[in-house]
Amino acid sequence: MHLCDLHFFGKDFVLWISKTDRIKAFLIILVAIVVFGGLILAKIYISKNQKEKVVVALTGQVADTATLSKNIKADSLYDVKEVIYKDSAVLISVTNPDKSGTEAYFDKKYKLNGYDNINMVGIYQYNPAKPLQSASLEDAMMAKGKKLGNFQEQWVAKFIDTTDGSCKPLKKYLQASLKNPDSFKNEETSYQPENVYKMRVVCKYISLDSLGAKAINNVTSVIDTAGKIISVEKNQ
Repeated sequence: MHLCDLHFFGKDFVLWISKTDRIKAFLIILVAIVVFGGLILAKIYISKNQKEKVVVALTGQVADTATLSKNIKADSLYDVKEVIYKDSAVLISVTNPDKSGTEAYFDKKYKLNGYDNINMVGIYQYNPAKPLQSASLEDAMMAKGKKLGNFQEQWVAKFIDTTDGSCKPLKKYLQASLKNPDSFKNEETSYQPENVYKMRVVCKYISLDSLGAKAINNVTSVIDTAGKIISVEKNQ
């Protein structure tokens, strides 16, 4: 037994502690120290891990838009006049855009849609009177990006007829111009987003005139998110 003198509030107390109790107390203190130390080490490890993950995300997926814009302006294939980063989109104006495919070229070469902070790529015909800072994606000649996938999915669900594959608003527009509207037969309809506001639709269809003669027609139309016909052109 171990004699321990204690003094509280002006009074003396004598506490007898056995050897077994002392060992138990020592073990309890030792376990508490080990657990506390383990918690501290775990916190340091988790914090370090999280920091490393953040660094990886920032260095591997977020674009340095200033450097990216500089590289695009120095492109060897297109005469690039302006490049700006606006509303999570890279807007590019060139003097020599192709009718199609220019947006895919820049997206593939510079891996633009691979970055977390870039959702769209828009291509514009260079116009010194209209700088890109005042332009919107709706003004783009062509565009590509993550947002287009959602736009196309919603647009198709709303305006493509699942029975014959035709575009509902375009079919209605074309039937209104036919002498025999019921003779309209969709042969093939394809579509491609111009941007997140407009869909370019190509329709090949058969119709009959008032004498019953068959005609094969081919038109290209631009239709907005509400199904409004913006333009229709006959293809040769």
